[in-house]
Amino acid sequence: MLRALIIKEWLTSLLELRFVVCSTLCVVLGVVSVVVLRADLEVRRTEFSKNQSLYRDQAEEYGSFRQLERQGIRVDRPPQSFQVLFYGVEKTLDRTTVISDDFLPGFEGDLNANPAVLLFPVADLLFVVAVVLSLLAFFISYDTVAGERESGTLMLLMSYSVPRDLIIAAKWLGGYFSLALPFLVSLLVGAVIISLSEEVPFTPSDWQAFAIAGGVSLLLLAVMFSIGLLVSVRARSSTTAILSLLALWVLLALVIPNLGPYVAELVSPVPDVGRVEREIALRSKQIADTYQINWRGIRGRVRGMSQQERSAFFADLRLQREKMQQEVNKVTADVVRDFESRLSRQTDVARVLTRISPVASFVYANTDIGATGVRHEERLVNHLRTYQREFVRFVAEQTEGQGGFGWDGGGGGEEYSVENLPTFEYRNDDLGVRLDARIVDVLMLVLFAVAFFMAAFVSFLRSDVN
Repeated sequence: MLRALIIKEWLTSLLELRFVVCSTLCVVLGVVSVVVLRADLEVRRTEFSKNQSLYRDQAEEYGSFRQLERQGIRVDRPPQSFQVLFYGVEKTLDRTTVISDDFLPGFEGDLNANPAVLLFPVADLLFVVAVVLSLLAFFISYDTVAGERESGTLMLLMSYSVPRDLIIAAKWLGGYFSLALPFLVSLLVGAVIISLSEEVPFTPSDWQAFAIAGGVSLLLLAVMFSIGLLVSVRARSSTTAILSLLALWVLLALVIPNLGPYVAELVSPVPDVGRVEREIALRSKQIADTYQINWRGIRGRVRGMSQQERSAFFADLRLQREKMQQEVNKVTADVVRDFESRLSRQTDVARVLTRISPVASFVYANTDIGATGVRHEERLVNHLRTYQREFVRFVAEQTEGQGGFGWDGGGGGEEYSVENLPTFEYRNDDLGVRLDARIVDVLMLVLFAVAFFMAAFVSFLRSDVN
């Protein structure tokens, strides 16, 4: 009997015009998004490869290690393959940073990019599931019970002594299968497009992440359909149900995810980056000024020295400079550590506030699983800092024994070469690590799905079919 009820609910949903129209739009949007974002990824990968060589050539033209130390070397944000599905933080126009021994590395805006792209939402799979399919879930479920109660179909069905638990279970399963169908179709077509595209180098780990992300998306659909079913059971008319669900959709998909970060800023404020850099510069200058007093008039002092005395003198100056740099590095680390601690607290507050919406949990989980989320951004910045230390160490090794203060150009002419300069390399965390980091969000979706279904189940068992 349960099988027959499920098939009945499933066919009822499939044959409705609203389902056909919405599902067609959903599939078309999902396929088009993969095609468009695949082309965007191809462009970014080409530019990234070209710019790597260009930046090395620019560094070669500096002519001296002192100039390289002052000017630095540019580094581009490495494109992520998973942006063809979940664009996440890859939407930002900040594509380039300069690595030098001054301040903290951070990405700058791409002047060649069209800023108009920020005016419109990216129609990636994240948008399709979180916005389009979640709304479709409400459109399918709003009259599942309320509509049949109004038409008298539910009373007729109950007259055959069909157990209520089978009826509500069949309505959930049949409706959910019809909702999952267009998503699975778009997911399958997207997988085919990706597998046939040389521009999207998916690894076996990426395909595993693809499957997990699909499962998380199905969890969100289960949550939204369960909410719709609960409202349909509780509402006395289909009109009341659809209006209530539209209000809930605005709240869950738009208001809470966007409002949470702003509330977090008020609860746990963080100083802006400019203020942090000014504080580092001020405290570094105070340290440098204490050493500069001893370095004044160096040119006059070394003129009367012998070669041996001059070597010993410069060796002592290098030790002092290294000591000064250690103090500057410690001050910088302390300021940055305090800033990152505050930023981490603010991020945690924002996540806690927005997790009351299943859409937010879905976004957190899938963007981090696909390495296009906030966690990826934090890891990328940490890699930039590691590369900055490698850059500073490389310059220090090349300029060692050349005076220490750049009077001779710091290794210019034929001695200057960036052939051995380390290259910035970035690797994502293993999939297991990414999944562990977002397991709370996945469990939240499971909890939401079970809780709302059980609420709908119990409400239907106690409700009046008239």
